[in-house]
Amino acid sequence: MLVLAPAFPPAVGGIETVMHELAHGLAQRWSTTVIAPHHPSASRYDRAAAFRVLRTRSGWNASRLAALTEMLRLAAGQPTDIVLAGHVNALPAAMVSARGTPRAALVHGSEIWAPRTRLLMRTLGPRLDLVMAVSRFTAREVARCGVPSGRIAVTANGAAIAIAPADSDAILGRLGLVDPVTATVAPFFLTVSRLVEAHKGQDMFIRALPRLLARRPGLRYVIAGQGELKASLRRLADQVGVGHAVLMADLVDEATKSALLHACQAFVMLSRQSRRPALFEGFGIAFLEAALAGRPSLAGNSGGVPDAVVHEETGLLVDPLSLPDIRRGALRLLDHPGYARALGDRARARAMNDYTWKAAVDRVERRLEGVLR
Repeated sequence: MLVLAPAFPPAVGGIETVMHELAHGLAQRWSTTVIAPHHPSASRYDRAAAFRVLRTRSGWNASRLAALTEMLRLAAGQPTDIVLAGHVNALPAAMVSARGTPRAALVHGSEIWAPRTRLLMRTLGPRLDLVMAVSRFTAREVARCGVPSGRIAVTANGAAIAIAPADSDAILGRLGLVDPVTATVAPFFLTVSRLVEAHKGQDMFIRALPRLLARRPGLRYVIAGQGELKASLRRLADQVGVGHAVLMADLVDEATKSALLHACQAFVMLSRQSRRPALFEGFGIAFLEAALAGRPSLAGNSGGVPDAVVHEETGLLVDPLSLPDIRRGALRLLDHPGYARALGDRARARAMNDYTWKAAVDRVERRLEGVLR
Protein backbone atom coordinates (compact mmCIF):
# COMPACT_ATOMS: atom_id res chain seq x y z
CA MET A 1 0.00 0.00 0.00
CA LEU A 2 1.16 3.51 -0.83
CA VAL A 3 -0.14 6.23 1.51
CA LEU A 4 0.21 9.88 0.44
CA ALA A 5 -0.08 12.20 3.42
CA PRO A 6 0.49 15.97 3.16
CA ALA A 7 -0.48 16.22 6.86
CA PHE A 8 1.50 13.70 8.86
CA PRO A 9 3.17 13.49 12.32
CA PRO A 10 5.12 14.58 14.27
CA ALA A 11 2.52 17.34 14.46
CA VAL A 12 -0.35 16.21 16.71
CA GLY A 13 -4.06 16.75 16.28
CA GLY A 14 -6.64 16.76 13.54
CA ILE A 15 -5.72 15.12 10.26
CA GLU A 16 -2.22 14.31 11.54
CA THR A 17 -3.72 12.10 14.24
CA VAL A 18 -6.03 10.38 11.75
CA MET A 19 -3.17 9.58 9.39
CA HIS A 20 -0.92 8.40 12.23
CA GLU A 21 -3.53 5.99 13.56
CA LEU A 22 -4.57 4.66 10.17
CA ALA A 23 -1.02 4.19 8.91
CA HIS A 24 0.04 2.28 12.01
CA GLY A 25 -3.15 0.23 12.06
CA LEU A 26 -3.03 -0.70 8.37
CA ALA A 27 0.67 -1.56 8.59
CA GLN A 28 -0.21 -4.49 10.86
CA ARG A 29 -1.46 -6.38 7.80
CA TRP A 30 -0.35 -4.38 4.76
CA SER A 31 3.15 -3.64 3.50
CA THR A 32 2.94 0.14 3.72
CA THR A 33 4.99 3.05 2.40
CA VAL A 34 4.07 6.58 3.43
CA ILE A 35 5.11 9.59 1.35
CA ALA A 36 5.00 12.83 3.35
CA PRO A 37 6.53 16.31 3.32
CA HIS A 38 9.72 17.15 5.16
CA HIS A 39 9.42 18.03 8.83
CA PRO A 40 12.41 19.14 10.91
CA SER A 41 11.63 16.82 13.82
CA ALA A 42 10.42 13.81 11.84
CA SER A 43 13.49 11.60 11.87
CA ARG A 44 12.88 9.95 15.25
CA TYR A 45 9.21 9.32 14.39
CA ASP A 46 10.11 7.87 11.01
CA ARG A 47 12.74 5.49 12.46
CA ALA A 48 10.24 4.13 14.99
CA ALA A 49 7.35 3.75 12.53
CA ALA A 50 6.07 0.30 11.65
CA PHE A 51 6.21 1.22 7.97
CA ARG A 52 8.55 2.86 5.49
CA VAL A 53 8.44 6.67 5.33
CA LEU A 54 9.73 8.68 2.37
CA ARG A 55 9.99 12.44 2.98
CA THR A 56 10.29 15.24 0.46
CA ARG A 57 13.14 17.72 0.85
CA SER A 58 10.64 20.59 1.05
CA GLY A 59 8.20 21.17 3.88
CA TRP A 60 4.51 21.60 3.08
CA ASN A 61 4.19 24.95 4.80
CA ALA A 62 7.47 26.26 3.39
CA SER A 63 6.66 25.50 -0.25
CA ARG A 64 3.57 23.50 -1.13
CA LEU A 65 4.40 23.50 -4.82
CA ALA A 66 7.91 22.15 -4.23
CA ALA A 67 6.65 19.54 -1.73
CA LEU A 68 3.87 18.43 -4.08
CA THR A 69 6.29 18.19 -7.01
CA GLU A 70 8.56 15.92 -4.98
CA MET A 71 5.60 13.83 -3.83
CA LEU A 72 4.64 13.37 -7.47
CA ARG A 73 8.17 12.17 -8.29
CA LEU A 74 8.35 9.79 -5.33
CA ALA A 75 4.88 8.36 -5.98
CA ALA A 76 5.67 7.67 -9.64
CA GLY A 77 8.51 5.38 -8.66
CA GLN A 78 6.78 3.23 -6.06
CA PRO A 79 5.35 -0.21 -6.94
CA THR A 80 2.14 -0.86 -5.00
CA ASP A 81 -1.17 -2.70 -5.11
CA ILE A 82 -3.29 0.27 -3.95
CA VAL A 83 -2.80 4.00 -3.38
CA LEU A 84 -4.45 5.89 -0.53
CA ALA A 85 -4.44 9.69 -0.67
CA GLY A 86 -4.72 10.88 2.90
CA HIS A 87 -5.95 14.33 1.86
CA VAL A 88 -7.38 15.99 -1.24
CA ASN A 89 -4.05 17.81 -1.62
CA ALA A 90 -2.43 14.44 -2.35
CA LEU A 91 -4.67 13.61 -5.33
CA PRO A 92 -2.19 14.80 -7.99
CA ALA A 93 0.46 12.46 -6.57
CA ALA A 94 -2.08 9.63 -6.45
CA MET A 95 -2.81 10.05 -10.14
CA VAL A 96 0.81 9.55 -11.21
CA SER A 97 1.27 6.33 -9.24
CA ALA A 98 1.54 2.97 -10.97
CA ARG A 99 -0.74 2.63 -13.99
CA GLY A 100 -3.77 0.46 -13.35
CA THR A 101 -3.42 0.64 -9.56
CA PRO A 102 -6.67 1.28 -7.65
CA ARG A 103 -6.77 4.72 -6.06
CA ALA A 104 -8.65 5.72 -2.92
CA ALA A 105 -8.82 8.95 -0.94
CA LEU A 106 -9.88 10.20 2.48
CA VAL A 107 -12.00 13.34 2.77
CA HIS A 108 -12.02 14.82 6.25
CA GLY A 109 -14.34 17.82 6.01
CA SER A 110 -13.84 21.50 5.26
CA GLU A 111 -11.23 20.95 2.56
CA ILE A 112 -14.10 20.00 0.26
CA TRP A 113 -15.35 23.62 0.48
CA ALA A 114 -12.04 25.45 0.09
CA PRO A 115 -11.70 26.71 -3.50
CA ARG A 116 -8.35 25.10 -4.39
CA THR A 117 -9.03 21.68 -2.88
CA ARG A 118 -12.61 21.67 -4.14
CA LEU A 119 -11.22 22.22 -7.64
CA LEU A 120 -8.87 19.27 -7.13
CA MET A 121 -11.78 17.06 -6.08
CA ARG A 122 -13.92 18.18 -9.02
CA THR A 123 -11.08 17.54 -11.45
CA LEU A 124 -9.52 14.35 -10.08
CA GLY A 125 -12.15 12.93 -7.72
CA PRO A 126 -14.25 11.28 -10.47
CA ARG A 127 -11.18 9.25 -11.47
CA LEU A 128 -10.84 7.69 -8.01
CA ASP A 129 -12.01 4.14 -7.36
CA LEU A 130 -13.06 4.98 -3.79
CA VAL A 131 -13.62 8.10 -1.70
CA MET A 132 -13.93 7.52 2.04
CA ALA A 133 -15.84 10.44 3.55
CA VAL A 134 -15.78 10.87 7.31
CA SER A 135 -19.52 11.56 7.63
CA ARG A 136 -22.79 11.56 5.71
CA PHE A 137 -22.61 15.33 5.33
CA THR A 138 -19.09 15.16 3.92
CA ALA A 139 -20.16 12.36 1.58
CA ARG A 140 -22.93 14.55 0.17
CA GLU A 141 -20.44 17.34 -0.46
CA VAL A 142 -18.12 14.89 -2.24
CA ALA A 143 -21.01 13.82 -4.48
CA ARG A 144 -21.63 17.48 -5.36
CA CYS A 145 -18.09 17.54 -6.72
CA GLY A 146 -19.05 14.99 -9.35
CA VAL A 147 -17.80 11.78 -7.75
CA PRO A 148 -20.25 8.94 -8.56
CA SER A 149 -22.23 8.00 -5.44
CA GLY A 150 -21.33 4.33 -5.89
CA ARG A 151 -17.69 5.18 -5.25
CA ILE A 152 -18.32 7.13 -2.04
CA ALA A 153 -18.35 5.35 1.31
CA VAL A 154 -19.02 6.94 4.70
CA THR A 155 -16.05 5.81 6.80
CA ALA A 156 -15.95 7.36 10.26
CA ASN A 157 -12.87 8.09 12.33
CA GLY A 158 -12.08 6.70 15.76
CA ALA A 159 -10.59 8.05 18.95
CA ALA A 160 -8.16 7.04 21.66
CA ILE A 161 -9.39 5.70 25.00
CA ALA A 162 -8.12 8.03 27.72
CA ILE A 163 -7.70 6.67 31.25
CA ALA A 164 -8.24 9.14 34.08
CA PRO A 165 -4.85 9.72 35.77
CA ALA A 166 -4.40 8.83 39.42
CA ASP A 167 -3.56 12.45 40.24
CA SER A 168 -6.63 13.93 38.54
CA ASP A 169 -7.59 16.01 41.57
CA ALA A 170 -4.13 17.53 41.73
CA ILE A 171 -4.24 18.35 38.01
CA LEU A 172 -7.67 19.95 38.33
CA GLY A 173 -6.50 21.84 41.39
CA ARG A 174 -3.61 23.38 39.48
CA LEU A 175 -6.13 24.60 36.90
CA GLY A 176 -8.19 26.30 39.61
CA LEU A 177 -11.11 23.89 39.47
CA VAL A 178 -10.93 22.57 43.05
CA ASP A 179 -12.30 24.53 46.00
CA PRO A 180 -9.40 24.72 48.50
CA VAL A 181 -11.82 24.67 51.47
CA THR A 182 -14.22 21.89 50.50
CA ALA A 183 -11.81 20.03 48.15
CA THR A 184 -14.69 19.60 45.69
CA VAL A 185 -14.37 20.01 41.93
CA ALA A 186 -16.36 22.91 40.50
CA PRO A 187 -18.96 21.99 37.87
CA PHE A 188 -17.54 22.84 34.46
CA PHE A 189 -18.15 22.50 30.76
CA LEU A 190 -15.16 21.73 28.55
CA THR A 191 -14.01 22.47 25.02
CA VAL A 192 -10.78 20.92 23.73
CA SER A 193 -9.71 22.32 20.38
CA ARG A 194 -6.88 24.15 18.69
CA LEU A 195 -7.81 27.83 18.79
CA VAL A 196 -7.36 28.50 15.10
CA GLU A 197 -10.86 27.93 13.69
CA ALA A 198 -13.62 30.30 14.80
CA HIS A 199 -16.41 27.95 13.73
CA LYS A 200 -15.82 25.70 16.77
CA GLY A 201 -18.19 27.94 18.76
CA GLN A 202 -16.32 28.81 21.95
CA ASP A 203 -17.54 32.38 21.46
CA MET A 204 -21.19 31.33 21.55
CA PHE A 205 -20.83 29.40 24.79
CA ILE A 206 -19.07 32.38 26.37
CA ARG A 207 -22.02 34.55 25.32
CA ALA A 208 -24.41 32.02 26.86
CA LEU A 209 -22.56 31.99 30.19
CA PRO A 210 -24.02 35.10 31.91
CA ARG A 211 -27.49 33.59 32.27
CA LEU A 212 -26.07 30.17 33.14
CA LEU A 213 -24.01 31.77 35.91
CA ALA A 214 -27.10 33.53 37.22
CA ARG A 215 -28.51 30.04 37.89
CA ARG A 216 -25.21 28.37 38.81
CA PRO A 217 -22.69 30.93 40.14
CA GLY A 218 -20.01 28.28 40.67
CA LEU A 219 -20.09 27.07 37.06
CA ARG A 220 -16.88 27.26 35.03
CA TYR A 221 -16.05 26.95 31.33
CA VAL A 222 -12.66 25.45 30.48
CA ILE A 223 -11.18 26.09 27.04
CA ALA A 224 -8.19 23.80 26.43
CA GLY A 225 -6.03 24.61 23.45
CA GLN A 226 -3.66 27.14 21.95
CA GLY A 227 -3.91 29.38 18.93
CA GLU A 228 -4.48 32.84 17.59
CA LEU A 229 -8.07 33.02 18.85
CA LYS A 230 -7.08 32.84 22.52
CA ALA A 231 -6.72 36.59 22.99
CA SER A 232 -10.04 37.42 21.32
CA LEU A 233 -11.89 34.79 23.38
CA ARG A 234 -10.38 36.20 26.56
CA ARG A 235 -11.46 39.72 25.56
CA LEU A 236 -14.98 38.48 24.82
CA ALA A 237 -15.23 36.78 28.21
CA ASP A 238 -14.20 40.01 29.94
CA GLN A 239 -16.59 42.08 27.82
CA VAL A 240 -19.64 40.00 28.76
CA GLY A 241 -18.60 39.86 32.40
CA VAL A 242 -17.68 36.19 32.71
CA GLY A 243 -13.89 36.44 32.69
CA HIS A 244 -13.68 34.92 36.16
CA ALA A 245 -15.60 31.84 35.00
CA VAL A 246 -13.65 31.12 31.80
CA LEU A 247 -10.41 29.18 32.34
CA MET A 248 -7.94 29.00 29.47
CA ALA A 249 -5.92 25.80 29.85
CA ASP A 250 -3.60 26.45 26.88
CA LEU A 251 -1.90 23.43 25.29
CA VAL A 252 -2.60 20.52 27.64
CA ASP A 253 -0.79 17.19 27.82
CA GLU A 254 -2.64 13.90 27.55
CA ALA A 255 -2.92 13.44 31.32
CA THR A 256 -4.46 16.89 31.78
CA LYS A 257 -6.86 16.38 28.88
CA SER A 258 -7.93 13.03 30.29
CA ALA A 259 -8.49 14.49 33.77
CA LEU A 260 -10.61 17.27 32.29
CA LEU A 261 -12.66 14.91 30.11
CA HIS A 262 -13.47 12.56 32.98
CA ALA A 263 -14.47 15.37 35.36
CA CYS A 264 -16.47 17.75 33.16
CA GLN A 265 -20.26 18.05 33.24
CA ALA A 266 -20.26 17.75 29.47
CA PHE A 267 -18.08 18.35 26.45
CA VAL A 268 -19.09 21.41 24.43
CA MET A 269 -18.33 22.14 20.80
CA LEU A 270 -20.90 24.36 19.13
CA SER A 271 -19.55 23.98 15.61
CA ARG A 272 -21.30 25.94 12.89
CA GLN A 273 -21.05 25.95 9.11
CA SER A 274 -19.47 28.86 7.28
CA ARG A 275 -19.00 29.19 3.54
CA ARG A 276 -16.74 32.21 4.05
CA PRO A 277 -14.33 31.08 5.31
CA ALA A 278 -14.92 27.55 4.07
CA LEU A 279 -15.35 25.70 7.36
CA PHE A 280 -17.52 22.99 8.84
CA GLU A 281 -17.10 20.09 11.23
CA GLY A 282 -16.44 17.02 9.13
CA PHE A 283 -17.14 14.65 12.02
CA GLY A 284 -15.62 15.55 15.40
CA ILE A 285 -13.07 13.20 16.99
CA ALA A 286 -13.23 15.33 20.15
CA PHE A 287 -16.83 14.20 20.69
CA LEU A 288 -15.66 10.59 20.60
CA GLU A 289 -12.88 11.27 23.10
CA ALA A 290 -15.47 12.70 25.48
CA ALA A 291 -17.76 9.73 24.86
CA LEU A 292 -14.97 7.27 25.64
CA ALA A 293 -14.55 9.10 28.95
CA GLY A 294 -18.26 8.58 29.65
CA ARG A 295 -19.28 12.18 29.10
CA PRO A 296 -22.18 13.53 27.03
CA SER A 297 -21.72 16.30 24.49
CA LEU A 298 -23.48 19.59 23.89
CA ALA A 299 -22.92 19.94 20.17
CA GLY A 300 -23.73 22.27 17.33
CA ASN A 301 -26.19 20.64 14.95
CA SER A 302 -24.17 21.26 11.79
CA GLY A 303 -21.97 19.54 9.24
CA GLY A 304 -21.03 15.98 10.16
CA VAL A 305 -21.61 16.41 13.91
CA PRO A 306 -24.88 14.38 13.95
CA ASP A 307 -22.83 11.32 12.99
CA ALA A 308 -20.65 11.77 16.08
CA VAL A 309 -23.34 12.85 18.56
CA VAL A 310 -26.77 11.21 18.54
CA HIS A 311 -29.38 13.65 19.84
CA GLU A 312 -31.00 12.56 23.12
CA GLU A 313 -28.95 9.36 23.07
CA THR A 314 -25.29 10.34 23.49
CA GLY A 315 -25.69 14.09 23.91
CA LEU A 316 -27.74 17.09 22.84
CA LEU A 317 -27.65 18.76 19.44
CA VAL A 318 -28.50 22.46 19.52
CA ASP A 319 -28.66 25.32 17.04
CA PRO A 320 -25.08 26.65 17.29
CA LEU A 321 -26.23 30.18 16.46
CA SER A 322 -29.06 30.34 19.03
CA LEU A 323 -28.13 31.47 22.54
CA PRO A 324 -31.52 30.39 23.97
CA ASP A 325 -31.09 26.92 22.46
CA ILE A 326 -27.54 26.65 23.83
CA ARG A 327 -28.65 27.75 27.30
CA ARG A 328 -31.57 25.30 27.34
CA GLY A 329 -29.26 22.43 26.40
CA ALA A 330 -26.68 23.35 29.02
CA LEU A 331 -29.29 23.68 31.76
CA ARG A 332 -30.81 20.30 30.91
CA LEU A 333 -27.43 18.72 31.54
CA LEU A 334 -26.84 20.75 34.70
CA ASP A 335 -30.30 20.42 36.25
CA HIS A 336 -30.77 16.72 35.50
CA PRO A 337 -27.56 14.91 36.49
CA GLY A 338 -29.15 11.48 36.15
CA TYR A 339 -30.14 12.25 32.57
CA ALA A 340 -26.63 13.56 31.83
CA ARG A 341 -25.06 10.40 33.29
CA ALA A 342 -27.34 8.20 31.18
CA LEU A 343 -26.30 10.09 28.04
CA GLY A 344 -22.65 9.69 28.99
CA ASP A 345 -23.04 5.97 29.66
CA ARG A 346 -24.70 5.43 26.28
CA ALA A 347 -22.08 7.57 24.58
CA ARG A 348 -19.30 5.43 26.03
CA ALA A 349 -20.97 2.14 25.08
CA ARG A 350 -21.48 3.34 21.50
CA ALA A 351 -17.93 4.66 21.18
CA MET A 352 -16.36 1.53 22.67
CA ASN A 353 -18.29 -0.60 20.21
CA ASP A 354 -17.87 1.43 17.01
CA TYR A 355 -15.46 4.33 17.38
CA THR A 356 -12.12 3.20 18.76
CA TRP A 357 -9.17 3.54 16.41
CA LYS A 358 -9.16 -0.23 15.96
CA ALA A 359 -12.74 -0.06 14.72
CA ALA A 360 -11.83 2.82 12.40
CA VAL A 361 -8.85 0.94 10.93
CA ASP A 362 -11.06 -2.11 10.38
CA ARG A 363 -13.57 0.04 8.48
CA VAL A 364 -10.89 1.50 6.21
CA GLU A 365 -9.36 -1.92 5.63
CA ARG A 366 -12.71 -3.41 4.58
CA ARG A 367 -13.26 -0.56 2.12
CA LEU A 368 -9.81 -0.97 0.59
CA GLU A 369 -10.20 -4.75 0.32
CA GLY A 370 -13.50 -4.17 -1.48
CA VAL A 371 -11.72 -2.13 -4.13
CA LEU A 372 -9.11 -4.84 -4.65
CA ARG A 373 -11.62 -7.64 -5.18
